[in-house]
Amino acid sequence: MSETITYRTLRREDYPALTELLCDTWYFKPDTDRDLAMKLAEADLEYCLARTTTAQMAVQGETVVGVVLGRIDAAETRKGVNRHHRASMKILASLLFNKQGRAALQKLKKNEEANRNMLAEAKKEGHAYDAEVVLLLVSPSVRGQGVGKHLFDWLLGQFKANGVTRYFLYTDTGCDYQFYDRAGLTRRKVLDMEPHTVQEDAEVQQEASDLDEHLHAFLYDNEVALANEGVNPLGRD
Repeated sequence: MSETITYRTLRREDYPALTELLCDTWYFKPDTDRDLAMKLAEADLEYCLARTTTAQMAVQGETVVGVVLGRIDAAETRKGVNRHHRASMKILASLLFNKQGRAALQKLKKNEEANRNMLAEAKKEGHAYDAEVVLLLVSPSVRGQGVGKHLFDWLLGQFKANGVTRYFLYTDTGCDYQFYDRAGLTRRKVLDMEPHTVQEDAEVQQEASDLDEHLHAFLYDNEVALANEGVNPLGRD
């Protein structure tokens, strides 16, 4: 019989376990060096923490099996570059000294530019946001047990209690992006991240509502129904 999954506040001592989870879920592939994958995961987590104001962990026994990180603009007290930004930049700078690391940096830069472009386009169209779902991560070992829904619903509760009116998130086809479709969010922007052949372009044009097999980046958003409950956001350091 599996151990019960419990939920609690994120702690600094959880960062190594979260880095491992992030690495194993998203970054470590058969053709990827493990040390490089861990550095990418650590840099990603630090960058996420740089934008996080509230968070919750899912734990099974002593094992971290899920996390949700959110940013509520009104709850952010740090100004400019914080220690998590600096930690992320330091890790990424260390990747400049080998070929595989530089290739990974180029990919990260491309992804970040795609995210910023999608957000800028959404804002030009009149969409305004006062919160972000920074990271929602669930271990494959507990998929299908409602962990992602619990974490996501908890964060929406934090948004409501803090008077958030509209939030957004970034994801891509490498993740379980359909979770957000089922949750009722709007797929506001879609960006193809890989070049097409002429034949693939023709196939996509035949059925524009379908995504091809190339990597696509998404920006999702949704409104929040306001509530008056009190809240105790995460201390961010």
